[in-house]
Amino acid sequence: MPFRLLGWGCLATLATLSTGLLSKPGLAQVQFSPVQQRIEELRQEHNIPGASIAVIENSRIAWARGFGVADLASGRPVTADTLFQAQSITKTLTALATVKLLASKQIAVDEPVNRYLTGWTIPENRYTAKVAVSFRMLLNHTGALSNPYPDGCCGPKETLPTLQQVLRGMPPANNQPLTVVRIPGSSFDYCNGCYSVLQPALESISQQSFPALMQELVLTPAGMDRSTFNNRFFLNDTSTIAIPYDVDDQPHHRAPMRHPILSTGLMWSTASDLARFNIAFTQALIAKHKLISKDLAEQLSIPSSSPSRSLGFFIGNRDADTATQGRYLFHSGSGNGYLSLSIISLDGANGAVFLINKAPNPWLATDIPQYHFIKSSLKTINTARKWSK
Repeated sequence: MPFRLLGWGCLATLATLSTGLLSKPGLAQVQFSPVQQRIEELRQEHNIPGASIAVIENSRIAWARGFGVADLASGRPVTADTLFQAQSITKTLTALATVKLLASKQIAVDEPVNRYLTGWTIPENRYTAKVAVSFRMLLNHTGALSNPYPDGCCGPKETLPTLQQVLRGMPPANNQPLTVVRIPGSSFDYCNGCYSVLQPALESISQQSFPALMQELVLTPAGMDRSTFNNRFFLNDTSTIAIPYDVDDQPHHRAPMRHPILSTGLMWSTASDLARFNIAFTQALIAKHKLISKDLAEQLSIPSSSPSRSLGFFIGNRDADTATQGRYLFHSGSGNGYLSLSIISLDGANGAVFLINKAPNPWLATDIPQYHFIKSSLKTINTARKWSK
């Protein structure tokens, strides 16, 4: 889908709207710091309706706030409590829950996943006859499974398939059956299908629903009180969410996205909650935290399928570019009407989370211009705060 910039008149209108909202009595977020002012300028330059950003310094949230509007029609501003779909940042939490659950059940990450799937198993073919798909392969994106999102699913008013229907490629799911498309473990290839299969595996092992398991293993110990895997709360009341917009600043017709597969990107969260997860994880990594043990945190953070990909994160530099022996863990996300980025240094000293409510259909786009706002804002923050490279 081609990206079309709005005219200067529209930009000026949005800028005036944003300034007016921030100046109203009773709104706590009135003044911008110099860094925040530059981010606000970038938001307007890139024509982003709204953004929520949290910045980490010395393992604490230094600041968190909203920029712009959550709803263009009403002018409702983004606040630190506004909910966005975290998109593929969700995968970092799914990875953590996986290694944590497997360890508690004394299941090795190199065991074949099919041993623990019920109702549906990964179909056997000439590739799986050579190598079975393991939990490690699913986590590090070498499981070679096909993509369950050919063009997204499902808009708020669309019929929601069951998880089994998606896995089997049966209507009303709009995808082909999940299948292994090359020899498992042979190469890294970003794999939504891999993280999709983790959901039924975790549910089978734990005998809990995926939302309940994530609440127990991740959300509660990380202190993520605003985050949820609820797939319905926004259907009748959108007052707590950022409305997702397409490239023409219209509410995305297939968003907020709903899907029975929650494990790949369907968590609702705030920038502050995702920052809390990052802080908890790095505290576990360097010392101790109830979220996860140090040895499991190390497993999630060291290179696995490539020098810049671990079981749970991408490894890179302060600009969220992949890099061998990088000192930062990060993950981005894209979905219908939402883009995101989460980054933290290995020592927990510096980090940030960015959530915005504008994007094209990610399954049709190969380059997403709105992501440049996130990368430019990150550079503004890390340069001003002199993050180590």
